[in-house]
Amino acid sequence: MSSWNSSQCGHCRMTNMLAISVFVLLMTISACKGQDETDLDLVNDLLQKVEGLTRRLTSLKKEAALIRKSMDTTEGKDVEGRGDHGKAEDIDGDFEKRQLPTAAPATSVTYVRWGNKTCPPHAEFVYEGVIGGSHIGYSGGGANYLCMSYKPTYDTPSSGAQGSRGRLYGSQYYTNDFEPFNQLYLHDPPCAVCRVTSRSTSYTVPARNVCPSGWNIEYTGYMMTSAYTQKRTRFICVEENADYVFWTSYNQGSGAYLYPVEVRSVNG
Repeated sequence: MSSWNSSQCGHCRMTNMLAISVFVLLMTISACKGQDETDLDLVNDLLQKVEGLTRRLTSLKKEAALIRKSMDTTEGKDVEGRGDHGKAEDIDGDFEKRQLPTAAPATSVTYVRWGNKTCPPHAEFVYEGVIGGSHIGYSGGGANYLCMSYKPTYDTPSSGAQGSRGRLYGSQYYTNDFEPFNQLYLHDPPCAVCRVTSRSTSYTVPARNVCPSGWNIEYTGYMMTSAYTQKRTRFICVEENADYVFWTSYNQGSGAYLYPVEVRSVNG
């Protein structure tokens, strides 16, 4: 028998006992009237007790109705447990916990705004940095770009170049033949990490500058990656009004490059 059924039956037994008490009191009133109809004080006292019991009975009926309603809204929930010895455990004491309303989990999403130092007005600014990645000529290392903070924290650094390590380089725009980004050629591209608390998912739509119905645009830009003759990296969407890190020199040397992307046919 479930714990909720036990509670309901307990209320039923209490209701029956109260009903019997009312009947006995009514019988007592009748007997008192037969013995002495003039004893009005005793009769009034008994009537007040009957009224009190009646109110209690009404209250218990309401409680029983609430329990039945609670049982109807918890379909499919197990109300029994198993102890270490395989015996059924009554978990009626956990009933109130099961009925507590649960708050909806907070949702948010973070994304990197490549090529820009700021976030849109509706987004929370987390931090800004510079885009880093693997060297264009090396086959090892990571294939993704990273938004590296301007203020890195070094744990246990070692001086000088070490032996077998993964290597992380700064990146540069390689856009001398791409008109929208001509002025950015060989400069370091910035980035910003943004957080939106009212949404739970973000993704990049390639070859489109509009979102499907029901989605919101965070920013639009151009697809960029390494050149097709270099080691492969991921595609990223660089802000259409891209900026550069102003204190970087014109040419930092080889590292991770960002080239614009063009579509080719199978034979092109």
